[in-house]
Amino acid sequence: MSRVSQSKHGWFLSAAKKRAGTFVAGVGFAAVCFLGINIAIEPTSKSQYCGGKCHEMKEAYRSWELSPHGNNAYGFRVECVDCHLPPKERFFSHVAAKVYSGGKDIYMHHFGGQYDMQKSSEAVLAGMPNARCMHCHDSLLVKAGSDAARQAHSEVVNSPGASEYRCVECHKDVGHERKSKLFSP
Repeated sequence: MSRVSQSKHGWFLSAAKKRAGTFVAGVGFAAVCFLGINIAIEPTSKSQYCGGKCHEMKEAYRSWELSPHGNNAYGFRVECVDCHLPPKERFFSHVAAKVYSGGKDIYMHHFGGQYDMQKSSEAVLAGMPNARCMHCHDSLLVKAGSDAARQAHSEVVNSPGASEYRCVECHKDVGHERKSKLFSP
């Protein structure tokens, strides 16, 4: 092997080692960030945090506790983030939505003036996509029900993005039981 090819070969190995070290450091940094983000958002993803830390959410928290999502015969609880944020499986969109919502809530808490529960509820329902409901309730057509319910659910399943077929139009109180059960605010 000539001296020129040896120096080229040595340079290549040296550059590859530097790049490999940078790559490993980058992967390590990304893993630490991923773990750090998950550890940081875990406590704020619990419904008790939403209802216990924010006086604006106390009524929503109590009404959630009375709803089928907060209290049911199966003992299964659906957390606030499960309905109000994109699914956790879509990590980046979930975290981005959580950061945006949390930042907006903190800003409104300190600078937003009087909290209007009715207005806030209407805004949330207006922006609630069927995909959030369908994430858990994907077997709508399998369960027994009336012909009208089967027809409505069929429309939702066949046209999930259609604005005229929205889960929250018929199921407004499923996440927050406000009308049929009494509670004191």
